[in-house]
Amino acid sequence: MKAVVYNEYAPDDNYAKILKVQDIDEPKPKSDEVIFTNKASALNYNDIWGMRGVPVAVPLPHVSGSDVAGDVIAVGEDVQNFKVGDRVVSHSNLACRVCKACTDGREFDCTKRQVWGFQTGPLWGAYSEQIHLPEVNVSKIPDSVSYEDAAAASMTLLTSWHMLVG
Repeated sequence: MKAVVYNEYAPDDNYAKILKVQDIDEPKPKSDEVIFTNKASALNYNDIWGMRGVPVAVPLPHVSGSDVAGDVIAVGEDVQNFKVGDRVVSHSNLACRVCKACTDGREFDCTKRQVWGFQTGPLWGAYSEQIHLPEVNVSKIPDSVSYEDAAAASMTLLTSWHMLVG
């Protein structure tokens, strides 16, 4: 499948020189994973930081992107809440789900938390034709919401919600 990949950083912000469309392996679902197509994805500041290599040196080669919406094309054997054809959006907060913060409902405070598509890798982000994420990191979107709106709201809505509600 095709993906937008970079193999080096662009400290001079010349992203055009590092971004390349390349073939990478198609994902196969782990038991708890959902695989979906990329119908729309959004850019956020984590993507810029990743391409700069600061404040975090992301794993290289890297597929960036944390915000994506599309259609489910495969599910792992333990997936309960999604089926092929569902319209979904990503939730980029990968947490351990077992520490005290996580079990108290504060996954943003998880000491093992990573932002998918930014701190994860290599070659695991939204800017590819197919996405694979754990079931807990995927949400259904209603037919009344476009793929573009869902992808654009993915991180910004959750960040705002966390700041307002906790």
